[in-house]
Amino acid sequence: MKYIAKENTWFKAGMEVELIDDYRPYMDAGLFRGIRVTENPLAEGGYPQGIEREDEEICGFDEFDAIEERGK
Repeated sequence: MKYIAKENTWFKAGMEVELIDDYRPYMDAGLFRGIRVTENPLAEGGYPQGIEREDEEICGFDEFDAIEERGK
């Protein structure tokens, strides 16, 4: 399954993210890794405003468009 970040979520919109750990059925969420754009440097470890970087975060599956990969 491919997961593509939606608008106004933790990761950069339109980018594919990697599911690291699936927390279902305990909660409808998982640990994802992908590209994040710094919006608030003070709250995000001092990274410069607007910089793209790899990041991990627990997010709900509703923050992504799930696309089934053919042949898998």
